[in-house]
Amino acid sequence: MGENNETPIESLESWLSGKPYWEQYIWKINLEKESLSDADIEQCYQYLSEHLGIIDKLPEEKRTISFKNEIMPVQEVQVEPVNLKLLEIRDFVGVNALSKDCSIKFGTNLTLIYGGNGSGKSGIGRLLCNACFSRGEREVLPNVRLAAMSDPQAKATCFLDNGSGTPNKIEYSLGDNITDLKRFSVFDSKSILIHLDKSNHVKFTPAQIKIFDKVAATISKLEEKLNNEKNARKKDNPFQSMFLDSDTTETAVFCKGITGATKESDFLKHASFNPTTDDSVISELQKSIDEKKKLDIPKRKSQLAADRQNLAALKATLQGVIDQFADAKVQQANQLIKDILEKIKIVESLSVQSFNNGILSTIGSPEWKSLISAAKELYECEKASNKGKEPEHCLLCHRQLTKNEKSLFQKYWQFLESKAEEELSRLVNQQSSLLQELHSTKITYPKFLVTDAGVKVLNDENSEYMTRLKVQFKSLGDTLDDWNLKIGKFHEVSCSVPAIDLTPIDIIIENQSLEESKLVDPADEITNLTAQLNSLKHKKKVTEVKDAGLEYIGFLHWLAKVEGVRLSGIKMATTKKRTEAFLVSVARNYKGLFNQELARLDCDFNLVMNTSGEQGSTVKEYRLDFAEDYNPSQILSEGEQNACSLADFLTEVQLDRSNCGIIFDDPVTSLDHERKDKIAKRLAEESGHRQVVAFTHDIVFMSKLVKHADMMNIPTAAHWMRKVNGVPGCVEDNTSPKLASLASLKNDSQESVKNYASLGAKEQERALGAAFDYLRSACEALIEEVLFANTIQRYEDHIRVQNLNDVLFDQASALKIVDLHGRISKVILAHDRSDQLRENLPSLKELEMFRKEFNELEAGLKALRKAAINDRKVREETMPAKKVGW
Repeated sequence: MGENNETPIESLESWLSGKPYWEQYIWKINLEKESLSDADIEQCYQYLSEHLGIIDKLPEEKRTISFKNEIMPVQEVQVEPVNLKLLEIRDFVGVNALSKDCSIKFGTNLTLIYGGNGSGKSGIGRLLCNACFSRGEREVLPNVRLAAMSDPQAKATCFLDNGSGTPNKIEYSLGDNITDLKRFSVFDSKSILIHLDKSNHVKFTPAQIKIFDKVAATISKLEEKLNNEKNARKKDNPFQSMFLDSDTTETAVFCKGITGATKESDFLKHASFNPTTDDSVISELQKSIDEKKKLDIPKRKSQLAADRQNLAALKATLQGVIDQFADAKVQQANQLIKDILEKIKIVESLSVQSFNNGILSTIGSPEWKSLISAAKELYECEKASNKGKEPEHCLLCHRQLTKNEKSLFQKYWQFLESKAEEELSRLVNQQSSLLQELHSTKITYPKFLVTDAGVKVLNDENSEYMTRLKVQFKSLGDTLDDWNLKIGKFHEVSCSVPAIDLTPIDIIIENQSLEESKLVDPADEITNLTAQLNSLKHKKKVTEVKDAGLEYIGFLHWLAKVEGVRLSGIKMATTKKRTEAFLVSVARNYKGLFNQELARLDCDFNLVMNTSGEQGSTVKEYRLDFAEDYNPSQILSEGEQNACSLADFLTEVQLDRSNCGIIFDDPVTSLDHERKDKIAKRLAEESGHRQVVAFTHDIVFMSKLVKHADMMNIPTAAHWMRKVNGVPGCVEDNTSPKLASLASLKNDSQESVKNYASLGAKEQERALGAAFDYLRSACEALIEEVLFANTIQRYEDHIRVQNLNDVLFDQASALKIVDLHGRISKVILAHDRSDQLRENLPSLKELEMFRKEFNELEAGLKALRKAAINDRKVREETMPAKKVGW
């Protein structure tokens, strides 16, 4: 982020100096007062109304407003926030398959809930994400194994300590927004990408930024008052449904276009209908329009055109029939009959039977025809060889041919060359076609039905001619029947065909065309008269609602003045200025603290924080400085993503003064052991300032948390959550996999016999048993931490070889530990005691003796270790050794 050389105070003074009085007054009064009264809001509204011009100028003299040397950053009010503590959460309903007895008690500083996969931790974590503050919502499923169970709403009971001494019970249901619970923040695996990649609202608002929020809130109240007054003054548009979109009179166009700039005088010109004179004008116009519409010239023209078309079709049909009896048709038919008769004679004269004289029985056979054909070929060859002279002798017997014999040969040749049969066949086909044509004419012969449009028109126009035409066509029909009969019998037809004159149809068509040409369409005249009529009708409508129209125009004038100031735009400008102030007064601190957190978590790269404003809040997002076009998650490894998001989470928590505690659900996913250690140390440190709760299945991380908390003398509560008989959420309080340190075990031994004298005999036995048990465990921790100098630690994934320099190779000390551990083991409750031991139970005095012996042994070992450390330092100074191992 770049540096801003101008301070926000100077910038705000300059910015406000250009604002109108009403807006300056809002800033002034919000700077002077913690909260505004209704009277203050009303005064602001009066100044705004005066500025808009919707009220007269206020009579009182306005106070002079100056921000010179008056705008100072509002100091943070050092009010100690109520330090809430989570005490317990229990009575879970509809949260996965958690045990009905599930209950988690929280310590004042650090609380650890250890559990393996499926133990129920995440279900509780998801519920807390919704109940407390977290980035994004989490889905909480019921026990899906119970098929009969309706989908219940997730619920739980929380107990908080507000310092009053009486726990505050909160019945939480999924979706509730409970302020006290929102003062605790939750971080889980789904928070990582939301913190890293998404644009997030900054949860806290510093006091010096709140002035912007107060001003924006005041403007919102003025906006609400202005909207309320607008709704109270609002007048409905009386013309909204009065006119159709197709109405185009001057009055209609004017009324549909009324705006805040419309003048009342212009409106009154259109609301000037005079019933006394204008009603009669409307009646006359309507009468004239009705008369012209009755003429219905378009309909008459259309009818004439249709009549002409139908008459023309009728004439064409009649003419087609008449044409069948034209002279050319008569001649053609008679010539066809004549040709057929001639061909019949030729065919009969040249028929095979004409050669049959009774001598030969094979006349007409194929062999006979072959013989004639061969004789013809021989005849032609002989004729050609004699230079075209006809042969005088028989080609077979060589006898001289007589005249009759020569005639017989010529007849043979004519028989071979004749095509009379083919021609006769062709002519007969023509006869058939002609008969078919006449038959078709008969089928389609005019019947002059009254349903025929052309017949009806002709009958209406000239019924006498229609009657005559029917008679003529009946006669022509008889002629058609006669032709069919005669042609079928190869008889010539008569040439006397009755003449029919169709000219009267042409005359009717011509007269109708002339009539149509003389018709004048009054449509333009009707349009002009209708426009005059509509103009008067629209004026009449508008005049009837004149008062409502004037009120509506008055409201639009008021509204136009109100819209002269865009309060939403002013709020946007205030938000922008708020963002600028945030960048100067907060963002730098945020970035500095964030970079410190990154360094603490060993994240060696630079994330750039970009901010933008929304009304009442600031939005931030992160980008890597070397890859600003990409989401950080696209570049960073999963472990780096986790660490960066955790750094952002811790930064928010530290800057949020209302935060009372932080809750983590497996915060070290995908992290290596070194970064786990840094995060464990950081969370242990934070638990010294606020309540820290960690749900985890990572026993290494848990051991590191306990180690760092012990080193910082921070009280730790640890619980073990397990699945028992298939039911998750079974919590064993104050127990967990072995995590105790030497210091904590000694303390636990001491605490076990606290108030010993007030206990009953049975309770005293249990208390002493626990105290001895803790003391025996302390003997084991003494071996790990002092004798072996933490060279090998439980749940660590490496051996600290360098610590061998501090190991005490002292057999006597080791034997003392073994002896003490053995004697303590005889009196703990872990074994079934003999009757003698039951009668002679260990006493508190014996515990003190054992503890004294232990302390002396510890002090001796620590003295020896201190000497070993000094010896190591001397060796390192005299002969520096190359560092190896861990």
